[in-house]
Amino acid sequence: MSLLRADVNRVSAFAPATSANLGVGFDILGLALDAVGDTVTLTKRADNQIVIEKINSVTGLPLEPTKNTASFAAQKMCEDLGITSGFSLQIDKGIAMGSGMGGSAASAVAAVVALNGFLSSPISKERLVEFALYGEEIASGGRHADNVAPCVFGGITLIRSIDPMEVINLPYPELYCVIVHPHLQVETKSARGILSPSVALKKHVEQSAALAAAICAFYQKDVELLRRSMQDLIIEPQRAALVTGYYDVKQAALDAGAISATLSGSGPSLLAFCESKTGAESVAQAMLAAFKQHQVNADHWISPINPNGAYTL
Repeated sequence: MSLLRADVNRVSAFAPATSANLGVGFDILGLALDAVGDTVTLTKRADNQIVIEKINSVTGLPLEPTKNTASFAAQKMCEDLGITSGFSLQIDKGIAMGSGMGGSAASAVAAVVALNGFLSSPISKERLVEFALYGEEIASGGRHADNVAPCVFGGITLIRSIDPMEVINLPYPELYCVIVHPHLQVETKSARGILSPSVALKKHVEQSAALAAAICAFYQKDVELLRRSMQDLIIEPQRAALVTGYYDVKQAALDAGAISATLSGSGPSLLAFCESKTGAESVAQAMLAAFKQHQVNADHWISPINPNGAYTL
């Protein structure tokens, strides 16, 4: 049986923006958003080449297949599965690069989900995460799945292991996410480069307790426990200086009623959890006003958690 469906010549897939870490879960927690994302379209070619034909983006992205997250992930998937057909890619970027909203992961995920749509026997979500990680690695310098996993699976995900791949979808109470993206740029590679390679034992214990309590809060849908638990004692203090006015914006969110506020991924965007859409709107305005006091303009989105993840169009 052929690996590829004979009746399919073109597939488009949408992959949502994501927020990684969630403060307490560096490199292991992430969630899918419902506000914005990337679309990648794959079209069969007569040769065996992977070619980027067009990128619709406000920022310049590499056209070389081995340097672009979408094409590199698709190339690796073809090589591993023994697919000899070539594909042309069109990438429609909805996520600003360097925003802390999983832009590199979304392009990679959209590419492999589109490619999966060609297969006679589609592969599992776990394997899609593995292939998308190749793309994420060239963008961020590491194989961390905290953006890729929620982008594929939807909801809030816990990555127990990437070798072998094991992703756990966590339950959660009804939450509204506020994402505020200041007009600053933080590259993931740079943000990872400033982190200390060691953690004091006392801090490790305290952070482990906060992470465990947050996971319990998700399972129990206990908003007040979540409010007490969402504390980043290790990464936030090292990265806060990368975002102008970070602590003032975070405090403005909490004063306006947010359950928590923290860096979205490596920043510069901030993620705040809120109990209602009305409350989220108030929190968003408070955060924007705080950035404005530091002469920083920002965009924002209010989004429920996306339970579905990436999908073919």
